[in-house]
Amino acid sequence: MGRPARTLERYNRAFYERRWRAGSVVSLPGVRTVPGEALVVEVGCGLRPRLPLAGALFVDLSRTACRKLRQAGSLAVCASVARLPLRTGSVRAIHAYEVVEHLVDDAGAVAELARVLVRDGTLVVSTPLHGERWQVFDRIVGHARRYEPPALLDLMEAQGFTLDGFAPFGMRPRSRVLTALGAWYLTRWPRLALRYEERFLHLRRSPESTVILRRADRDHFLRAAPAMDGAVTSWRRGSRP
Repeated sequence: MGRPARTLERYNRAFYERRWRAGSVVSLPGVRTVPGEALVVEVGCGLRPRLPLAGALFVDLSRTACRKLRQAGSLAVCASVARLPLRTGSVRAIHAYEVVEHLVDDAGAVAELARVLVRDGTLVVSTPLHGERWQVFDRIVGHARRYEPPALLDLMEAQGFTLDGFAPFGMRPRSRVLTALGAWYLTRWPRLALRYEERFLHLRRSPESTVILRRADRDHFLRAAPAMDGAVTSWRRGSRP
């Protein structure tokens, strides 16, 4: 199912660098940010940033991603989630969509995110759920795992986070055939695949679109999790573990 750590890291670097070279900057809906917040950070943009391009700091490993984000008018820094170029306790909100499932050391990454957040700061994370739903798509996009819901909660709570809310999340088609076809084109013909995806996104995108979270605790999340292929979760950082 997975790759060795170094192989997975090399694969993800090459895969997303190639896709950024083939595509352009088109934002997707994310969780709404607080107006006037001093500094909001998005870590690991994957293929599509989720925060508004103006007024956010983007941190990504891909040099091409950072260059294109800057050209689009954003602030962008090339760095790893394992070693963020931010002072301890300096950020009120961090968004990390589809990031931690790519990392072998996910606990270390969550600890680093906790380090730079202020107490009572907000962390928004999206992840795929349920290991038994692993498909070829997961391997192609460089996942190390899909999370069992209790394991995701344990991972976050071990670093002093408390669940605030969640929503279903994910772009993968429900059809296995469409999933396999999209993955095939993304692997072999990324420029063509991203061109058509971007046309679709421009047609469907609304500037006011956001992901609406349902306020919930651990028990509510576990009851709802079986019906979700993936989830975006919002966490409040408490005292350090």
